[in-house]
Amino acid sequence: MLLPQMVVREFWLRRALRGYPLYDPPHKLEERLLSEELAADNFAYFMRVRLHRMAYFQDWLRRYFLVTLTPDIEGVHAFNRWGNKYAGLLLNVGPTGRPTGSYFTYEPVWTGNEAGCNVLFDIGITLGEFLIANSPKLHWDLEPTSAILPRTAKMLKRSPGMSFQRPKLSGFDNPVWSWPALHYVYGFARQMTDMTTFKGLQRFRRRGKTDRRRIQDALMDMFERALSDDFATDPHGLQREMPLAHYVKLVDMESEG
Repeated sequence: MLLPQMVVREFWLRRALRGYPLYDPPHKLEERLLSEELAADNFAYFMRVRLHRMAYFQDWLRRYFLVTLTPDIEGVHAFNRWGNKYAGLLLNVGPTGRPTGSYFTYEPVWTGNEAGCNVLFDIGITLGEFLIANSPKLHWDLEPTSAILPRTAKMLKRSPGMSFQRPKLSGFDNPVWSWPALHYVYGFARQMTDMTTFKGLQRFRRRGKTDRRRIQDALMDMFERALSDDFATDPHGLQREMPLAHYVKLVDMESEG
């Protein structure tokens, strides 16, 4: 059962979602199941529409929620606060009490109860573009690490719901690292579903204070960490301790674990 304040927010969100544009790639199948050629078609569609969708989303957020986004820490902080209130309502929760898999599979189609997936996808686009605005060496790419991390790619390709062959940000100094913005925002929204019901809120409150803060500030933390040289290049210092080829092989072998 939704919390009383969430009932009101859901009503307003559903009203705001009327007429929200459908994200409509040519191949509506979980991208991990697509051939490289078909995945490239979906990626080309993404690149064509991403800036238009970001602009529409920013205008939508300003028009219905009075939130103005700027591509800096303050703007992402405002984004995060909005997400604490509404992101958990963007995912359609099925009979099992868990979100449906539509965000990854496109089935059911992103209309009606699944319309929030369009907004969630645009949140990922916007965060990615904000990151590019702060670090111009970054760019969108299609599985940029697959060629050097074949074991990791194989593992991800057979794992549902891991966003394999969806656009990611590339261009970091660490060659094995990419930033799956579209996947990160899903994880944030899924965590926020706990904030929408009495039972979920009870689970959330049983967590430690540090854990609760980490969950609530996830969007802002992900953004700040991606801009941090220490995190984005070599979080554990391993790359500096061995030849690059050995480091890449080590990272790839870890995926099997």
